[in-house]
Amino acid sequence: MLITFGDGWTLGDGSFYKVGMPELVYDKLKESEEYKNSWRHIVADHLKVKNINFAASKSSNQKQFALAKNFFISKKFRDLYSKDMIVLWGITTLQRDFIWCSDTKKYEDIVFRDQYKDYLSNKDRIGYGLNKWCYNDSIAIKELEVEILHWNQYFKALGIKNYWFDTFNSKQYTTKPSNFFDIDTKNRDLLSLLCIQQAMNNTDSHGVWIEDRFKYGVRNKFLTPYQYYPKKESHKKIAEYIIGKIT
Repeated sequence: MLITFGDGWTLGDGSFYKVGMPELVYDKLKESEEYKNSWRHIVADHLKVKNINFAASKSSNQKQFALAKNFFISKKFRDLYSKDMIVLWGITTLQRDFIWCSDTKKYEDIVFRDQYKDYLSNKDRIGYGLNKWCYNDSIAIKELEVEILHWNQYFKALGIKNYWFDTFNSKQYTTKPSNFFDIDTKNRDLLSLLCIQQAMNNTDSHGVWIEDRFKYGVRNKFLTPYQYYPKKESHKKIAEYIIGKIT
């Protein structure tokens, strides 16, 4: 069994996009899409296993950790448990959080905002406040590393193989787990890998990208023009990369 965590890149957003598809049609399809062309389905088919997915569009890392905690203490997991399980976990941007909102009376993903405007929604206002008064990049990475180390210990105790990867930002970790894909490579995230495969390697002497990678992906037609997700062929390339890492 393959268990997947992450954001829209892992869920499969973009895998159903067709050239010329209007954004309204794209958004409507997302509501009913089964993401059969997503890289996680391709990997599961290659391994001849079922996929249990928790990845969600625009998900925060905190939401994925919360979903994992609920699942791995559940009866469903105890009934499914096998040492043949594989867990793939995509780390997304640090500029999101998952907190309780009193107006909706539920936990919600909050995207951090740089500016405050009177017309912003409550969630956007919260995002501005969190970004201005509660966020520090170094602290966020340390908190993320604690989660990674915790889950590595947990899965090791259960005899389950688990792997991590950066989705579209290669973070500057201070620890280097051996089960983190290409942890010693500066531009290891999936977006950078797709750009490099498309012959883009425009980085300066410090390895920083000179050109915006999302815009490059849209211009070279391997990312969707809506929300910058991998298209079907890009999902195939990601699947090939991941299969090569875990088999």
